[in-house]
Amino acid sequence: MSTAGKVLVVLVTLTTLVWMILAAGVAQLNRNGNNVLHDLNVQLAKAQDDLKQTQDDIVAFRDEVSSIQEKVDRDLTMLGARLTDVQNVRSQIIDGLDRIQYQLSTVGETIKGAQTALDHRTAELQAEVKALADARAEVQSLMAESSQLANRLNNLRQTFQTTYKANVEMLGKSH
Repeated sequence: MSTAGKVLVVLVTLTTLVWMILAAGVAQLNRNGNNVLHDLNVQLAKAQDDLKQTQDDIVAFRDEVSSIQEKVDRDLTMLGARLTDVQNVRSQIIDGLDRIQYQLSTVGETIKGAQTALDHRTAELQAEVKALADARAEVQSLMAESSQLANRLNNLRQTFQTTYKANVEMLGKSH
């Protein structure tokens, strides 16, 4: 065999070995790629299951949120109605209080007027009592004076009678 044939055999052998190594590498890559592809398919299936579960959870959460929102809306409506009722009652209480305060002020003014009238009447009564006492005292003094004058009149009458009789007797004796 010639050198060229030997070199060619060695080259073909080496090329065959390189092709086998390359084929083994490609087979290994295919196996690794298939394993990775299989793992990725498993992860994709799991991710799709998780996605479906998440979508179901989102739908359930939306339903729950809608239910809670409806309950909140009902509660707000009910609280609004209660607030309106409370405001109506408050308004009625304030109106009643205003009426009572007006009546109280009217009664207070009436009491002040009555107290003033009472004070005036009391002053008048005291003045009348004093005037009556003064009048009684004056009547007493006048009665005493009248009594004295009546006594003096009686004394004067008696003196007159006595003097008259004495004068009549003197006139009768002189005639």
